[in-house]
Amino acid sequence: MHAIKALFARVPVWLRLSVFACLIILLLVPLWMGAKIVKTSHSDLWVPQYLKDQLAGRYNANDEAKHFIFLMCDHWEPGSGPKNQAKAQRWLQNFEDVSARHTDSQGRNFQYSWFYPIDNFDPVIVEQLAASSGRGFGEIEVHWHHYHDGGESFAAEFKTALTGFTDVGALISSPGGKPRFSFIHGNWTLDNSGADRLCGVNDEIQILQDLGCYADLTFPALGTSAQPKTFNQIFYCQDTPEPKSYDTTAEPAVLGKPGAGLMMIPGPLGLDFKDPRIFMEYGSLDDAQGSGATGKLFSPKNAAGYFKKHRVDLWNRIAVGIEGKPEWVFVKIHAHGFPHADLFFDGEMDAMLTAIEEYCVENNLQLHYVTAREAYNLVKAVEADTQLSPEEVYDFQIPPPLTRTAQPAQ
Repeated sequence: MHAIKALFARVPVWLRLSVFACLIILLLVPLWMGAKIVKTSHSDLWVPQYLKDQLAGRYNANDEAKHFIFLMCDHWEPGSGPKNQAKAQRWLQNFEDVSARHTDSQGRNFQYSWFYPIDNFDPVIVEQLAASSGRGFGEIEVHWHHYHDGGESFAAEFKTALTGFTDVGALISSPGGKPRFSFIHGNWTLDNSGADRLCGVNDEIQILQDLGCYADLTFPALGTSAQPKTFNQIFYCQDTPEPKSYDTTAEPAVLGKPGAGLMMIPGPLGLDFKDPRIFMEYGSLDDAQGSGATGKLFSPKNAAGYFKKHRVDLWNRIAVGIEGKPEWVFVKIHAHGFPHADLFFDGEMDAMLTAIEEYCVENNLQLHYVTAREAYNLVKAVEADTQLSPEEVYDFQIPPPLTRTAQPAQ
């Protein structure tokens, strides 16, 4: 013991303090991460299963992936009126400039899915979106923050609202055709999965399908009661009389087996152990600066300094996809791009796309920039076991909307 004390005494003070500081950090980081899990509401819906899957090797290096299928789903909420119409036009011009700088493995420019809100509809802005779609930059889908006292009024209002989209050629592939669309619930409470005042419709899933909805892209919904117990895989659900039907009727999308019900295409959900600024990965682009549930320790000086390639690797390892088709990895990222335009166009979107493109080159992955509709078609093509490459089946089941009258920008 005396020898140990003597040896310890000969260690320089600065070295002892450094070792002590390292031990403190090693102790505090896991404690902080654990506190974040406990603090984030409804973590019990997914964290236990995630950790179980992690220990089983579910999220190890993904050696089977060959195609990295990326879709950007924006809860695009520009408001209405002349001032916001002008802002929307500037946003779209900035976006098109970014999109044109980034292409996938087939030379196609970055694609966008604008989920435009029914509850703040502006015909002028929808026409602006339709024009951008026609220039080859993306497609328009449906978003709604709503409360209803039952399905009847919800269905009636929804059906009426769809005409505002179809009037500009969105959601339909032929004049007078039935709308086909994907949906994001504006209050994170699909199928009345949270407080009644945030939805109020227990049969929402069936009504959506009746109106022409082919897929929901609301999830993940980190920190809310709406978060499904099924995560990190594409699945289907059927409606029931009870709220949150997708928890009790979930069936995975499977190679060679046509799915039934409403398709659910979630984004990646997991724990990022390499970067404590992020820690909780839930497929969000505009939470980069430390706001929201991810709980960053600090914010970068600029957006481009935030986005790192290891996050793309985490998306690839989480590997949202179709059972039996591990070669195709679907990465759905969501954002609120309009209110965060300064963040988007000050480097973050460029940084994300550059990281994705470089990662795919370095890992010999074929990159595909797709829209929500095209992602749905890809899943249906796998279910039909077509054996075709992704770019050959972008329009496999649902044709492009009338807004896409121009060739994709090159």
